[in-house]
Amino acid sequence: MNFLMLRGQVPTDRDPKEIVFDKIEEVDDVWSQLFYSMLNYADYGELWYWGGTRNKRFAHNFVERWLPTFQIPLPAVMNFYPDVIFCRGGFQEYHDVLNRFSDAIKIYYGAGNRFMPQPGFSDYDIILQDSPEQVEECKKKHPNALVTLFVKPAAENIFYPIKKKKEYDVCFPANGAQPFKGHDFVYSTVPKDISVLNLGNPSSVPHPENVTSYRVLRSEMAEHIAKCKVGIVVVQGNIDSCPRVISEMIACNTPIIAMDNVRFWKDKYMESIVDSSSPCSTGEIAYRWNFWEIVRSVLKHWELYQPRVYYDHYLSMDKAVGFLMEKIKEVSK
Repeated sequence: MNFLMLRGQVPTDRDPKEIVFDKIEEVDDVWSQLFYSMLNYADYGELWYWGGTRNKRFAHNFVERWLPTFQIPLPAVMNFYPDVIFCRGGFQEYHDVLNRFSDAIKIYYGAGNRFMPQPGFSDYDIILQDSPEQVEECKKKHPNALVTLFVKPAAENIFYPIKKKKEYDVCFPANGAQPFKGHDFVYSTVPKDISVLNLGNPSSVPHPENVTSYRVLRSEMAEHIAKCKVGIVVVQGNIDSCPRVISEMIACNTPIIAMDNVRFWKDKYMESIVDSSSPCSTGEIAYRWNFWEIVRSVLKHWELYQPRVYYDHYLSMDKAVGFLMEKIKEVSK
């Protein structure tokens, strides 16, 4: 089979060189890794960005292309006819390509405010969602598509357990340039005796003395997460959904505390040592009013959690690939 992933625009908010790699083993993008993992030896896949010029063959059957535009006609598509098109992100720039290959199976994953297919094209065979609530809402508007919950894995080549001295209580990986990530809540409510490491661009919200904040490359994230006992996720659920840091911290064997309004797969894949007999719990759900109380509770017992064991069993790249291939077969019948 021929696979095409429409990955989005070459980054404009940072140096595009941050996503330039020479080997597939170095690629830090989970969607590139997922897409590559979907390919069998006899398959062929291309991953496209718009807004640049670059062609990189990572393997005999996998090419990454940066194209100036996705508007048809494109020289790159003349001899390439995908059987499956995976759209990461809801961008109208994709629509020319989608209309060009009318017979291809089309998969949509938008997330956040773009969890629903964007105006201009709706003929998707599979629509992936982050939470049960989003699944139900999407089914009502797209009854002819296979709408299903999808659990994003982490890029396992860079997110894995690392033994480090615990220098901080809490890891808060969140980009301060995005105000919905929860910096205002964390910085205004964190108790003075709890040390926090924020990984991401600085926020306009001033942070207290017990918070350390700096940005690191994605390839360096795991070693900094490893400095912390637990991780927190407090994004505004009405804007964002299933931040990738959830799977990334769990993959790093770091238990998480997530705010109850975060839209993700918690009802299906979230185990607690408080109300579960699971030997490999992932973390806890907290409400705004008792958030730091729950953080303190997890900090007292953080070594009892075994999130990486749980990740390997339920959330891994292999699990995600197997799930997607099953869905593709289902809509192919």
